[in-house]
Amino acid sequence: MHAQPLDARMAHIEGVVQQIGERLNSIDRRLDSIDGRFAQVDARFAQVDVRFAQIDTRFNWLIGIVVGTWITTILTILFHR
Repeated sequence: MHAQPLDARMAHIEGVVQQIGERLNSIDRRLDSIDGRFAQVDARFAQVDVRFAQIDTRFNWLIGIVVGTWITTILTILFHR
């Protein structure tokens, strides 16, 4: 008599464990899709960083030209004879 209730309990536990496994697999798939989205966002940030580096370089050149022009103009005014 004890064998049937034990078998039924074991079958129930196996079913519960199987359901837990399926739920964990679904969570894993969702986390993988979230990781994929973060990878796309990271790639976009890398592109933006490259663009800002180009802008920084151009800004430095512009500041150099402006300062050079000011210095040349001031020196021309001071030493004009």
